[in-house]
This record gives sequence, C-alpha cells and structure tokens, in this order.
Amino acid sequence: MKEGRRMKVWSWLFISFIAGLTVALDLWIIQGRHVPLIWALFIIPCLVFIHLYPTWKAAVCIGLFFSSIKYGIELTIGHWSSSEAIYLIGGSIMNAAIFYTAAFFRVRYEVVLGELRKLTHVDALTGLHNRRFFEEHMIKSVDENKKIPPLLILLDLDHFKKINDTHGHVCGDLVLKKAGGVIRSSLRASDVVVRLGGEEFAVVCSNTQMEEGISVADRIIQNVEKLNVVYKEKQVAVTISAGIAVYEGEDIQGFIDKADRALYEAKRSGRNRLVVS
Repeated sequence: MKEGRRMKVWSWLFISFIAGLTVALDLWIIQGRHVPLIWALFIIPCLVFIHLYPTWKAAVCIGLFFSSIKYGIELTIGHWSSSEAIYLIGGSIMNAAIFYTAAFFRVRYEVVLGELRKLTHVDALTGLHNRRFFEEHMIKSVDENKKIPPLLILLDLDHFKKINDTHGHVCGDLVLKKAGGVIRSSLRASDVVVRLGGEEFAVVCSNTQMEEGISVADRIIQNVEKLNVVYKEKQVAVTISAGIAVYEGEDIQGFIDKADRALYEAKRSGRNRLVVS
C-alpha cells in the first residue's frame, strides 16, 4: 500500500517535471514560431498518467487537458505559417494516435487482469469467494481494523457426507449452492463470505462488535434450517453449525484455529448451533 502511494507521488512529480519542461522549452525556443518536436515530449507524462489511471475517462480527460494547453499557448504566442499549421495539426494527430493506441492496450490489459483476478478469487460451484481470497482478505482485515478487531465465523454443513451418500453428489452440489446463497443473503453489506472447501464456509465481519457477530451467525443458522431443498421429489434436510471468534492479536492461523475450535465444539455438542470462542 505504502509502496503504491510512494510510486504515485514520484510519478506525479515526473509528470509535472516533463510537462513543465515541455512548456518552458516551447516558450523559450518558439519565440513566435512553432517547433512541433517540443510538443511531442508532452506525450511522455500523458502515457505515465494513463498507466497510473487506466480508464477511458482518464484518457479522454488528459487528452483534452493536453490539447487545451498546447493550442492555448500556440494560439496566444504563435505566428506560424500555413505549413507550420499543418505540422502542428499533423503532430497532434500523430500524438493522439500513439496515445490512444497505448491507452487502448493499457485499459484492455486492466480489464483482462481484473477478470483473471476474479477467476482466481471465486469458487466455481457457489460463486462465493474462495480460500485464496480468504487468506488475502484475512491479512488485510487484521491490518486495517485496529480499533474494532474483526470477527471470524466458521460454518460447516451438518451431516453433509450423509447427504452425498444418500442422495448423490449432484444433490450435494445443489445443497452447497443453495446454502451458499442463503449465507450470502443473511449477511450485511460489510460482511465477506467465503467457501473454504467441501462443506465449510467462513464469514469475516469487519468493524463489528461480538453481539452483532452473534446475531449474524444466528441468522445464518436459522435461515439454513429453513432452506427448502427438494431433490428427485424428496425433501433434503439441511442444517449448519458455527463457531465465532474475535481477533486478539494472535497470528492469522491462531485466529482461524480459535474459531475452528468453537466450530468443533458446536458439532460435538449437537450441531445446528453456534459456539462462541
């Protein structure tokens, strides 16, 4: 995070330096005459800008900003002939072609990268976040929530192996999809739900007091129990157990293990319930 901010600061300084140098050179050298090559330098900060902010909105804005400066100066102090005007317009077209070609590939790269990132962070079956996302999000959540430590709710579908053995894996997949949807719909906008693998899910609650976290977990348990799953005209009963823990300064794995112990106790003591660590 800090490295990214530092890079942007230095990039802005570089943009400002090149832009200022270009204008200064043009004002000094031009002396009433147009020098097209000087303006070509301005494409450098434009390319840096679009690298930092890879959107079409940013590309259009920086293009208009550059053009307004360029033609503003030229129209104010330039006394150029028709041939020099052709150089000015031709150079502008060439710069625009270079800049917007680079912008197209930069924006497209960012879109493709976002799609790939999404694929690596999403569970294919349920559409929820996956374990890889969970590991990254846990580190971020612990680092960013200093005043109110995050809560972790681990959830595990009860007797899921029996569902697979009795009704088959297609039914098991259906139960996972429906349970994942119910968990997601039971959460607040700030909560993050993850499928860790198999029949196990996790919910990370940021800036949440324990009472609120318990309320979220209880709502999930009640809504899953109400889940209506029918497979081959047979009703499939679904319940879920949960363990909840609050971060208390331990390492990430210790935090997860604490919630996992609470989940184990919920399973051991009868299932379809919540245990607080």
